[in-house]
Amino acid sequence: MKFGMNLLKCKAESAGGEFRELDTQKLKLSQYDHPTGTYEKKPLSCRWHTLGDGSGMVQRDVYSAFLARCVLNDQHHPATIISMWTAQEPVLRRAGWLIDQSASGIPAGVPTVHPSEWIVRQRRHAIGHGPDYVAAMREPGDPNGFAFRTPRL
Repeated sequence: MKFGMNLLKCKAESAGGEFRELDTQKLKLSQYDHPTGTYEKKPLSCRWHTLGDGSGMVQRDVYSAFLARCVLNDQHHPATIISMWTAQEPVLRRAGWLIDQSASGIPAGVPTVHPSEWIVRQRRHAIGHGPDYVAAMREPGDPNGFAFRTPRL
């Protein structure tokens, strides 16, 4: 285990939490859809996942974290996911991470790039070459109008 992982493990345990390593290639968390039990590969620019049962769109990184929390023995467990989703769905809706549909009229699942992200790409700024490694980007559906995005690793 690398130094960074050891540090995370120590922090999790000191906070009373648990540290678990997951096989992300096998689990494909950002591609999995729990209502249908299927996988769909999406481009990295697609920040929202449309749930297969039509119940809404959830922010991709938040949904992947939720699915990671539901993993047992390196497998998705649909019954566990559905049970936990029932409790978390209203919380995600209140927080703005789960919305009914795209208000922009763009069909769900179509990759979109925020204009400020496009400007950064046009200027050819590389991640890690600015004052901060995590870029603050506006996320649609965020009730406060502002959210942090994870950098491309």
